Amino acid sequence: MRASFVIVNYNRKAELLLTIARTKALIENDPEFELVIVDNASTDGSAEAVIRHYPDVVLIQNPVNTGAPAWNLGFQRAKGDYFIILDDDSQIDFGLEAALAHMDQHPEIGVLALNVVSGPYTSEGWKWKDGQSIVGFIGCGAIYRRETYLTVGGYADWMFLYVNEWDLGLRVVDAGYQVRYFADCQVTHRASEVNRSSKRLRVFVTGHELSIVYKYMGEGRMKNVWRVVFNNLKGVRQLHFKDTWYNMLGMAAFYKNRKSLSYTPVSPYTQSLFLNLFEGTRPVFDFLKRDFSNISKVFKRPGQTSETYASNTKTKVENENLVCDPEL
Repeated sequence: MRASFVIVNYNRKAELLLTIARTKALIENDPEFELVIVDNASTDGSAEAVIRHYPDVVLIQNPVNTGAPAWNLGFQRAKGDYFIILDDDSQIDFGLEAALAHMDQHPEIGVLALNVVSGPYTSEGWKWKDGQSIVGFIGCGAIYRRETYLTVGGYADWMFLYVNEWDLGLRVVDAGYQVRYFADCQVTHRASEVNRSSKRLRVFVTGHELSIVYKYMGEGRMKNVWRVVFNNLKGVRQLHFKDTWYNMLGMAAFYKNRKSLSYTPVSPYTQSLFLNLFEGTRPVFDFLKRDFSNISKVFKRPGQTSETYASNTKTKVENENLVCDPEL
């Protein structure tokens, strides 16, 4: 079988039925495709609705809500050479055949990140370029090669939700495959408001960002852990006190659970690629450079370029020993 759509649902019956309908319209009953639905112990009648309206769909009823690792149940059951990963509220608009053909032509690609054009996270928002090698991908629209899955495994069972794509992407790259962005296959993420909470988002994201760095980074491990900590406290600058508090709760959760994480550092190449792309490990005082650049445009002398002003002022500051440590 060519490909299996693997979709996880939790209490979004209407969205799930819409996703199934639009996916079926996309593949037009082609027997080379199948739909595998994992229902995460929904209480809104989602499973019953799938059985009633789409009896030909493969339905797995998970007895408990296990979050993102529920996709692994779908991967285990799927028959396709490729697993097309969707959320219960996302859909492929066009470009599926081109994406699968691209995977056929490039066996080195383990995960193909599709062009997500709406929702809280988008390809444009991440500033990806077509064909770019990345690490983390957007989980509501991606294609995972079966062969890679059999080598690497699925989503980490210790990550309930959020940032799990970065964990999987790290392991995929470290196994010798690539995670690549493909712009010509478009995904719409309808981003249902059901089951979305800013508190849960920030707690899980911060805790999992710290866990990934702590678990997988080799050289400079603790420096990068502290960068994630300080970068998640920057919300205070914009007076985002509530989100910052949620981030601190995530830090506390990480500190509590850190000893349960087995230390499995990735290769220097994988780590370098990750650090170049991952916002959480950016140098903490990068924002000072941006602020300084903006101020220089205001206070430069007539006829003086911003670059010259910035250079002269930077020299003056350095002479006064006021430069922050760029390594923090």
